[in-house]
Amino acid sequence: MRYFFIELKRHLASKFTIIIFLSMTIFLLLHIPFHMWKAQKYIENTRIKIYTIADSAESYKEMTQTKEDRTFYHEEFEDYYFLYQVYNSKQYEQNVSIKTNTEYDILKRELLRAEQGKDLLSPKTVKEIKQEMKWYEALEAKKYIPYATPYDNQTFNFLYLIMNDTISVIILLLALSIIPMIVCSDFEVHTYKYVYTSKASRATIMLTKFGISVILPLAMLLLSVGITSLVTGAVFGLGISDYPYLLSNGMLITADSYLFESIKLFAAVLFFFASILFALSYICKKQVDAITYFSLFIAITYVFLTYRITLSFFRYIPIFYLNVENILTNALGISIHEAIIYCISFGMIVVLMVVLYYRKKDLLVE
Repeated sequence: MRYFFIELKRHLASKFTIIIFLSMTIFLLLHIPFHMWKAQKYIENTRIKIYTIADSAESYKEMTQTKEDRTFYHEEFEDYYFLYQVYNSKQYEQNVSIKTNTEYDILKRELLRAEQGKDLLSPKTVKEIKQEMKWYEALEAKKYIPYATPYDNQTFNFLYLIMNDTISVIILLLALSIIPMIVCSDFEVHTYKYVYTSKASRATIMLTKFGISVILPLAMLLLSVGITSLVTGAVFGLGISDYPYLLSNGMLITADSYLFESIKLFAAVLFFFASILFALSYICKKQVDAITYFSLFIAITYVFLTYRITLSFFRYIPIFYLNVENILTNALGISIHEAIIYCISFGMIVVLMVVLYYRKKDLLVE
């Protein structure tokens, strides 16, 4: 325990640790104005899309033969044109409730037509329409007004956007970049000759270093996210903890349950990645080499994540748990608890293999 606290104190006081932590925090804080810009672009793009649909509805109304079709396209034109005016209004946020009611009426009308096998102006499927309707109904049941745009910076929604985007992967990698320093610094400054021949067993020293390699990045993550949450809460408000998020497969998950489950899984994935980088650090013994090979590993992972062939094969590989939504909606066929067990089990196997390999290996032979 004494060695653990000495090492932890040494790395906490390191300039490199402070730089990484500040980089993570600044990176998150910069997403506040970025989301504001994204919200503005969302309104502009949606306004253009809605106007296009309204214009198409007006054209189709003149071309149709039956009274039923003319009535449908006339109602589509009126509602979509009204939405266009709402999005074009300077009081857009004050009219979100009216906008929601109009959008729900459109969905009901389009669902009926889609079930009759007739064409729609919007490219939505029956499944997508039903999912959106379920979300609107959940909001109505709880008497909640939806966010003006998906990019609102209220704390709960801001954290949801972070956990549900590549931002979370970048933050994770920034936090993990401290691990090579924890392991390789002893080899690079040649203090390993003292460290690994001390009274403590080599296995104890290595497991202590691994404990710091997990605890320190996780603490930095929680602290940087906590600071960002305080800023968003102070400026924009906390938001609603049980606000329903519409995810795939028709599942509605509230903001608090989504974040709680995401944090648990995120910590387990961090444990797995920390074990990989920990093993690479001992194999390479140089920070640059360890980070280079880990970057290559991440690049290959990204390719597989982007161009995956089947999800059934990836259910057993923790690197594919970074997309939290795949787990929460059971798209991979495993529960959140099973995913956490896989991450911890695979990570422990990697670490134990490294420890056992070096337990009898003479580190002084160089």
